Amino acid sequence: MTEFGLFLFPVAIVTILVFGAGVMRRGEFSHEAWGLGQAKALEAFAALMIILHHLVQTITNYGNVVKGPVTLWNSFGILFTTVFFFFSGFGLFKSYKTRENYLGTFWKHRLTKVLLPFLLTNVIYLCFVSGGKLSGAWQGVTAIFGTPLLNSNAWFVLEILLLYVAFYVCFRFIKSEWAAMLVVTLFTVLMITFSLLLGHDSTSVTRRWFMGEWWYNTTIFFVVGMFFAKYEMQVKAWMEKRYKLLLPLSVVLLIGWYVLEQYVDGHFGYYKEWPGHPGYPEKLLTLVVQIVLCMLFLSVLLLVNLKVEFHNRVLLFLGGISYEIFLIHGLFRSVLNHGLPDVLYVFLVYACSAVAAWIIHFGLHKLTSPQLPLN
Repeated sequence: MTEFGLFLFPVAIVTILVFGAGVMRRGEFSHEAWGLGQAKALEAFAALMIILHHLVQTITNYGNVVKGPVTLWNSFGILFTTVFFFFSGFGLFKSYKTRENYLGTFWKHRLTKVLLPFLLTNVIYLCFVSGGKLSGAWQGVTAIFGTPLLNSNAWFVLEILLLYVAFYVCFRFIKSEWAAMLVVTLFTVLMITFSLLLGHDSTSVTRRWFMGEWWYNTTIFFVVGMFFAKYEMQVKAWMEKRYKLLLPLSVVLLIGWYVLEQYVDGHFGYYKEWPGHPGYPEKLLTLVVQIVLCMLFLSVLLLVNLKVEFHNRVLLFLGGISYEIFLIHGLFRSVLNHGLPDVLYVFLVYACSAVAAWIIHFGLHKLTSPQLPLN
């Protein structure tokens, strides 16, 4: 019964995504595909799935305890993190090309939307889950800025801010658009390489920056999103012309490659490291296989989005606070994990995260833009 109850959560998330969706007629394709509204809908979907991924890791002890079909979500996290990196790069480049003086107001907009929720949620984590993780008052102060990283999910914010800096500097000071894109790409590849070479954090007190595969196994999709935005019309036309072949082929390849990825991760993986053997060949092989898997998953999502427009009030609400949900859910994952039945535990983490995320979003919005209506 518990296994059935747990599986209802991914079913519910998919239902939230598709409820009220509009399907294009035969031979027609959506004009809103990959637009802001659709990106927000997919980000909300991804945020809910990432929460489920983390909660399944908790209740199954990272797959060591089988809890039915939902156990598969132990390995699905990278798929949905890909969505966030892709649409971050896609949205940045598209805004740069379509909004007047976008770089002139870049940091005012980005710092409000990204940095302030990061700092506020760090304060919340400091108040509730810092016990035994800090060595003194000064470390408590620095923890607000992510050192140490009390919120393990906040790695995404630190990395995306670095990518924002690279994007801003390159597109502000390099005259050639192509050269700017290539430098951003080089910076991203170097960041991935640096993180891979660092390996894992072996300390039990802090979480060090860039140590762990989650820091780099989906980062390249920021660059993919940027290039996709540059050639959006050409790619869209190409996809529409071959749609009947591409969608089923992508689904079949995704399923087959997932089986391969699970084999590679199980037999090679990121944790084949011991004194004298940092495991770089195993890490690199696993990384390449996972990047292909994520590319196939992203292709399926983008192809589906050409024929389906996702829109309902729940998605609109969640899409507006998906970033805050991503940041705050780890708190409830931790404080509620004390003997609750699995189904109730998962439900309460979702409910508390949504409420807390809305309060954070609403409060910061009123603080930074009191004269504007909430959107």
